[in-house]
Amino acid sequence: MFSLRGKICRRLGWRCVDLGAKVRGEVRIGPGAYVGAGAEVVAWRGDNISLGEQSYVLRGALIHTYGGNIRIGRRTGINPYCVLYGHGGLEIGDDVLIATSCVIIPANHNFDRLDVPINQQGLTCKGIQIEDNVWLGAHVTVLDGVRIGRGAVIGAGAVVTKDIPAEAIAVGVPARVIGSRRTAALADAVKAAL
Repeated sequence: MFSLRGKICRRLGWRCVDLGAKVRGEVRIGPGAYVGAGAEVVAWRGDNISLGEQSYVLRGALIHTYGGNIRIGRRTGINPYCVLYGHGGLEIGDDVLIATSCVIIPANHNFDRLDVPINQQGLTCKGIQIEDNVWLGAHVTVLDGVRIGRGAVIGAGAVVTKDIPAEAIAVGVPARVIGSRRTAALADAVKAAL
């Protein structure tokens, strides 16, 4: 995936955490996983984070539990400057690509009352699930209560506010499904056969 040669790391078995990374609390790092300098992987008291084998978290990424648990599968990449919170629970499957500057927040501020400041109205936390083999393009935002199906592709800059089916291609603000990877693959196979 990428070379660790020349890196200054704390080696934990087959795991590698750059000395400039902040890893705190109940954090389990799988074999072959990597946390880069400047990344923060922080589980608050009573919460936990699991980073699957051969997964990586790169420079400037922030992963904080904030009262929920975070599970990141195997061979999943979290690129620079992503923000992932755990409030209502966050599950990310295997082989997921999360491009730079994505924001994944499983919580929403309540704001129904006009007589109480928004910061005192609490949160609604439903959780987020991102299934296996998903690709989130750069600057994608995923909001609370969403499930992104296996094999889906979310275009750069999209804001995901509702569930995305498996193998769908979704773009826009708010994200809307514009096609299917299965249909595209079938069309390519037919063209190749002609």
